[in-house]
Amino acid sequence: MLTTERSNEDFEAHQTIENHINNKDHGALMRSLTMIVDETTHPEAVIGANGIHQPSAKAPNHWFRRKISGWTHKHLAPEGFKVAVEKKYGNFVVIRSTNEYHYEEMPIYTRVGMHLLFSGYYQEKVVGSSVMHSLFLKETLRQGTYFTQPESVKQIPSFVQHYSIDMSEYVVQNLNEYENFNQFFTRAILPEKRPVHAVDDMNVIVSSADCRLSVFSSVDKATSLWIKGKNFTIPNLLQNQELAEELEGGSIAVFRLAPQDYHRFHIPAEGHITSISSIDGTYYTVNPCTVNEELDVFTENKRSVAKINTDHGFNYALVSIGALLVGSIVLTNAKEDTRLKKGEEMGYFQYGGSTVIAVFPKDTVEWDQDLLNNSNQSLETLVQVGDRIGEFIKKI
Repeated sequence: MLTTERSNEDFEAHQTIENHINNKDHGALMRSLTMIVDETTHPEAVIGANGIHQPSAKAPNHWFRRKISGWTHKHLAPEGFKVAVEKKYGNFVVIRSTNEYHYEEMPIYTRVGMHLLFSGYYQEKVVGSSVMHSLFLKETLRQGTYFTQPESVKQIPSFVQHYSIDMSEYVVQNLNEYENFNQFFTRAILPEKRPVHAVDDMNVIVSSADCRLSVFSSVDKATSLWIKGKNFTIPNLLQNQELAEELEGGSIAVFRLAPQDYHRFHIPAEGHITSISSIDGTYYTVNPCTVNEELDVFTENKRSVAKINTDHGFNYALVSIGALLVGSIVLTNAKEDTRLKKGEEMGYFQYGGSTVIAVFPKDTVEWDQDLLNNSNQSLETLVQVGDRIGEFIKKI
């Protein structure tokens, strides 16, 4: 069991992990990741108390889940939260419906994986080595396999409690009806709980997922404000030269899913799926603390690329990306030579946080201004699947 220590403003950090990070002890961090998965795959594990979902640093009880206004966030946020963000214990996101700021804790497995990546990149040791890739693959598969076992259902109640999940929004609401944790994790939502904005208006683009969203008018904007990977380019992301040439310099939306989210993803704009390609890769964490560093997260991770033709006369790409401890990407309605209406389900991610990226051709999309404003400040916005996020410039 990992021990904790008191941090600034009553934050409780994991002493064991922090010591390994401060000492740059890569071997100990790698063993810690294995130990954390060991704890989570124990039948009596309690989500949030031990295992992969322990917070990197527990926020003070009087601040946990508290929401604050933008002015308060800028001028009066407690020093402890500022320190927590600086130390990458968590990050603030903007709740679109209220424009309030909400602090989200980083799970301990993400912090360990993140620092292994940092140490490897900056010391040119671990990242890129077969040891690191093997570790992430091994623990991702081990965690995913456990969550398909019947005994994993014991962790569902504590997961729901830890993340305050409203089960009344889902098709199967009785926790006892799930046969394993992954079946719960990929649960279907009631359609009326996620209405698709202007469902028959083909000019409107909607969110692909319940997520933390960032939008950018160009790849250059995305790489200067958010995606810092040194090799992030459209050709590297898509691994399809012809499609990459069509979309070079285009607009980008990044939909980041956290473990507590509804984990199915949907098509953001109506179109005909002309091709789907699977790209092998590793399982780096997609947390913003890694995306904002010179680490090639999106272009190194396992992903699936759907090429979608629109009635507006051009193609766009929807890229579903796996991440650390994400077992697999499963496509449901997304099939080659299939037309989907806006908001229809395309597939789901089995256990873990994950990301979807939409890439549209240059000068074809106008994102909603509030989303652009937040993204230009390097802030993600909490949105739900089916919410309006922008529109096509050329109308039909």
